[in-house]
Amino acid sequence: MHAALNFVEMANRNTRNLEKILCPCKCCRNLTHHIGKDVYEHLVINGMDPIYTTWFHHGEDPTAAQKPKQVEMSEAHNLYSAAYARDVDHLEPLDEAREDNFAKELEDAETPLYPGCENYTKLSAIVTLYKIKAESGWSDESFTKLLASLHHMFPRDNSMLCSVKEVRKFLKTFELCYQKIDACVKDCCLFWKENAQLDNCPKCGRSRWKVDAKTKKIVTGVPAKVLRYFPIIPKFQNMYRSLEIAKDLTWHSTHESTDGMMRHPVDSPTWKTINAKWPSFSADPRNLRLGLATDGFNPFGDLSSTYSCWPVMLVTYNLPPWLWMKKENVLLTLLIPGPKQPGNDIDVYLQPLIEDLKLLWTNGATMYDKFTGSTFTMRAILMWTMNDYPALGNLAECTTKGKTACPLCAFNTFSQWLKFSRKTVYLGHRRFLPPSHPFCKKKSWFDGKEEKGKKPKIMTGRRASF
Repeated sequence: MHAALNFVEMANRNTRNLEKILCPCKCCRNLTHHIGKDVYEHLVINGMDPIYTTWFHHGEDPTAAQKPKQVEMSEAHNLYSAAYARDVDHLEPLDEAREDNFAKELEDAETPLYPGCENYTKLSAIVTLYKIKAESGWSDESFTKLLASLHHMFPRDNSMLCSVKEVRKFLKTFELCYQKIDACVKDCCLFWKENAQLDNCPKCGRSRWKVDAKTKKIVTGVPAKVLRYFPIIPKFQNMYRSLEIAKDLTWHSTHESTDGMMRHPVDSPTWKTINAKWPSFSADPRNLRLGLATDGFNPFGDLSSTYSCWPVMLVTYNLPPWLWMKKENVLLTLLIPGPKQPGNDIDVYLQPLIEDLKLLWTNGATMYDKFTGSTFTMRAILMWTMNDYPALGNLAECTTKGKTACPLCAFNTFSQWLKFSRKTVYLGHRRFLPPSHPFCKKKSWFDGKEEKGKKPKIMTGRRASF
């Protein structure tokens, strides 16, 4: 805490007591300005960015350290190393053409914003401005005008881009392994695998390509709807390449509760059932146990818009409980586009993820464990899903409204239609109590009837035989 306070005081002195200074914490990473008090809190809570070793943003002389160039290039270098796994010696190196391309793109990203600029490179300036655009809801037109103005304000030989189109093309270089899969506008199918070469949906016949709103002509090459899939296997490989995370992924194997209290899913009946049913899977604590979560949201923050975009995320329960929901450990796997929710057709969009999950369960994938320094075959299992009631109906394709709205009771759901209110209500909860419970005989407290029913049997998930 004293170190953080000393740092803020030093930064204030070197920046001539400006109202705001760049925050070098792990989250802000010198991309946003805050007052000194907020910077101090960020440093105490998040800690200093470990790659920011030469504090040239805060007045330290870069010549005092012998590696100022390394600090400046770390942002671009980390993005590329994450994409190409260049820091792992057991993987195959890049081919010569890819190596040359890597060097050119890295050099371009590290170009100073203008000659003599020590605070911003081309990449850091664009990322900072684009982040402000996203947070403030700027339109593409206004952002283009800002970029053009800044380009003319800076010295002549500056590297500032002049339009949103150029910015997106520049940032596209850093897209880390996500796949664009065209989808039918009616959510019938994905143009993927056997449908990859089709121009029309095999079910509804709708065009794969966008239709111009004015001319009503098909714009070939511009998909009408695109699913974005972030492959999970490379993400798991990146997790095991980190020494600290690889160690945390086996935390559950040594922290099982001994007093009967549940503090982690390792103490849950579901975890124990998996151990008993598949002992070969549970024998290796490095095998992953996952939870899937999905729901719709409006990405535009406009209450007047009904646009619904659906992200699908995976949570890794091998980790300690304080690391589950940290944003770097929650994996975004699918981004299902709108404008309407996928409904029961969500299974169409889940196909790429389900295929990888099946592969991880049946055959597994080769991982390099940085903690043990060994290569192993990792398998994974999906333990459960997390969602609200409407999303449950979409994922499980079960009824969540009407007379049989309860997925546990099914046809034994006790429901009643209120004629004047025009809605269905669900009563009969007393049947889940023991028959001797005094509430079962209370009439006036409930619906005026004595409860004599029995709770329904728990559904097993197996189909009934007729």
